[in-house]
Amino acid sequence: MRFVAKLLPVITFAVWCLDCEQSLLGAEPAVAATTNADLQQGLVGYWKLRGDCRDHSGREQHAVNHGVDLANSSFDGRGAYLTVPSSESLQLGRGDFSISAWVHTDQIVDDTLGDVFSWYDPKLRRGVTLNLKASSGGYQSSGDDRHVYFGIDNGKLGDWQDCGRPSPTSNYVSNSLTVFDGHLYAANIDAQDEAGWCHVYRYDSGQKWIDCGRVGQKKTTGVMGLIVHQGHLYAGTSTYDWTRVFSGEYEPARVYRYEGGTTWTDCGQPSEMLRINCMATYGGKLYVGGDRGLPPPGEKQWAGRPYRVYVWDGKKSWSVAGSLPAEPPKNCYPHAMAVHDGKLYVGYPNVYAFDGRNWEFAGTPIGDTPIDQKQYLQVHSLEIYRGKLLAGMWPEARVVEHQGGEQWADRGRLGDGSEINALTVYNGKLYAGAIPRGEVSRYDDEQGWTSLHKFFSPPGWEPGPPTDPVRAEINNWTRVTSLTVYQGLLFASIGSCTSALKDAPAGVRGSVYSVKAGECISYDKDLGPGWKHLVAQRSGGELKLYVDGRMVAKSAAPFRNEDYDLSTNQPLRIGSGEQDFFTGRIREVRLYRRAITDTEIGALHDQQ
Repeated sequence: MRFVAKLLPVITFAVWCLDCEQSLLGAEPAVAATTNADLQQGLVGYWKLRGDCRDHSGREQHAVNHGVDLANSSFDGRGAYLTVPSSESLQLGRGDFSISAWVHTDQIVDDTLGDVFSWYDPKLRRGVTLNLKASSGGYQSSGDDRHVYFGIDNGKLGDWQDCGRPSPTSNYVSNSLTVFDGHLYAANIDAQDEAGWCHVYRYDSGQKWIDCGRVGQKKTTGVMGLIVHQGHLYAGTSTYDWTRVFSGEYEPARVYRYEGGTTWTDCGQPSEMLRINCMATYGGKLYVGGDRGLPPPGEKQWAGRPYRVYVWDGKKSWSVAGSLPAEPPKNCYPHAMAVHDGKLYVGYPNVYAFDGRNWEFAGTPIGDTPIDQKQYLQVHSLEIYRGKLLAGMWPEARVVEHQGGEQWADRGRLGDGSEINALTVYNGKLYAGAIPRGEVSRYDDEQGWTSLHKFFSPPGWEPGPPTDPVRAEINNWTRVTSLTVYQGLLFASIGSCTSALKDAPAGVRGSVYSVKAGECISYDKDLGPGWKHLVAQRSGGELKLYVDGRMVAKSAAPFRNEDYDLSTNQPLRIGSGEQDFFTGRIREVRLYRRAITDTEIGALHDQQ
């Protein structure tokens, strides 16, 4: 004991010296706990949304309630939202800022998830957007995963970048651009030989794509659609070439689930259809629609037999979910699908809505189509914008907006386009892709549609009439088959008109391109259901996105803060924006005019 007692002063001195040495070598001291006073610094708005929509920052920036159930912090996704009047003390200008919010989504949501926070002027293309949505490819509805998108803009648009060709020989990237588990996927139709049919590819970087294998071994020329359903990626095979599909002895379309690598599991054959045109996840189940296949033996035509939508049992069996008239005036071929406000919508040329029990006629998206062309009407895409269902049409590339019931309103035509295959909302604006020039356009309200790029438009070329085409012109027509958002960029896929390699050369057809509008980042994995803490911030020329206290995305390159003055006279909106009304719950919304630290972000996360 005496020996130990004598050693204690020596041990104490040695420990003290070691501590000194660590300090001198730059060891980090203990981090002081974040206090409520710290979290008040730079706070310009704080809406708890726990029984009221008052501003608890002390700055009296109280919100106005438009139907939100504040007792439960619940936003119904139909029309409930909050507004905060614009004021000088809230303005973000060119400085750093942070948005913090707790959001809750259910396991099954039959709606576009929508906007969490929006302070945006669409006329100036200026402001901030933060929303949740899954990607969708062309005719397909959105998946049921939850991606987070955060962007700022001040009227900026970058140059289009060539992202390569998924298939080396196909001239048709199908209506399939879909983000799954942090990666972008695309599928092809037709190729130089049958070994190249029906492949799905994963985007790597630059112009490089990774082959994920052939989907099935049946005689079908491609994969038409991809969709995320309950944590898996599903593919629907098809023979798309509408000029040859019924004369080529092709086999019926099937659905497959991706298992990773190059492995696909057969999930069965919905019917005798040769084309699965559209897919949707609705009510926790997977739905598909398409053609009726070949007429029964001995019959030349289907003689008015209905078109059908099919639902999967989760194994290998499919059953009829609905039968739709094949004859006018209320006929419908399931060609495009979308889920909106608790219903599954299907269209071409008319639109029907399914509430899980009954199908209801939802009218005809005629818009301002000339009377002599109304007989040719087709719906080729469906999307949600500002809480409304939109239809992209043929034989004029018009966007038509559903007004409820059977009523629709015209939202303009894209140049001299004849068909809209893709619609999506990106960083506050609506974008559309059209045939025959492979044209991408942006919707600018009263100014109409602004053409951004034509992927095929030789000098002096004038496409023939869409309702009376000749084969040579059909072979020239070029589609924008899909538009989707990945890594904060807008991606566009390009295809020929028929998808048959013999009709048009590969090149720009069969390629994928991307463009950046403003500055935008995204969390491309599934956010998951339940309560999640989001922080979106601009910090020193970078955007950063945090989920549950962890940074999950940041700008690929720094930008100049002075280029992005975000000042706007528009009201700040919580639970609505340019995409859709939010479906779920939102609490503890804070707005800072500074970039809060990682430690402070962790403290806000721990407070829930």
